[in-house]
Amino acid sequence: MTIINQRNVERALADCRWVKRILTYESIGSTMDKARELGSEGSPEATIVVAAQQTEGRGRLSRPWLSPDGSLSFSILLYPPPEKLVSLTMMAGLAVARAVEATASLKVDLKWPNDILIGDKKVAGILVESGFNGQRQYVVIGIGVNVNLDSARYSEIAHIATSLSLESGDEVDILRLLRELIFGLETLYTDFDAAGLYNAWRGRLTTLGCRVRAVTGDGTIDGVAEDVADDGTLIIRTDDGHSHTIIAGDVMLRHVA
Repeated sequence: MTIINQRNVERALADCRWVKRILTYESIGSTMDKARELGSEGSPEATIVVAAQQTEGRGRLSRPWLSPDGSLSFSILLYPPPEKLVSLTMMAGLAVARAVEATASLKVDLKWPNDILIGDKKVAGILVESGFNGQRQYVVIGIGVNVNLDSARYSEIAHIATSLSLESGDEVDILRLLRELIFGLETLYTDFDAAGLYNAWRGRLTTLGCRVRAVTGDGTIDGVAEDVADDGTLIIRTDDGHSHTIIAGDVMLRHVA
């Protein structure tokens, strides 16, 4: 069984020069909140906060995110230039998908805007938040992966969630997954290629071509998910032929029959 502690995480990332600071917790309220606190204090770029367990993990739209033992939960602090801002969710999604495939040999898809799926069940999620520390803008990317988690034990999520161990039939090395993820994210972030990133991310989206329902603050939009723009916004065409541009931050999206 993988033990997540400061020593083991540092050893797993010993040859990663990009990561400047590592904080590891046996249990924490939220790695996102801790990373935001560090961002407000000016902690260096590529500071990461890793936890074996979160007690107050959250996803998009402030929904709770279950993070018991057997999960990978971490957040990374970045100070991206403006041209990278709209691509951070794409980077994170692609990095998670590739890391899961490399570590567990499982086929992974992406559901717009930030869900990672195996089949039709969620195995990981991404949250991106920004702040300002008085000198510059910072961004925190939070990633949660159900690794060695028996989702069947949690009745509230068993019908919508799965884990890498359930899908592969074997326990997965959480530290190896973290390593693959960090190195993958580093490559996408430092060797930034906006067009290549967009095309790779778009190619994994299961949302495109499906009938969807977008619930926004202004109402409900039913239609076909036609495409995504290069800034990550979703384009839905309704039955009357009109196109609607949907921003991830203010919408709940469901696939419908």
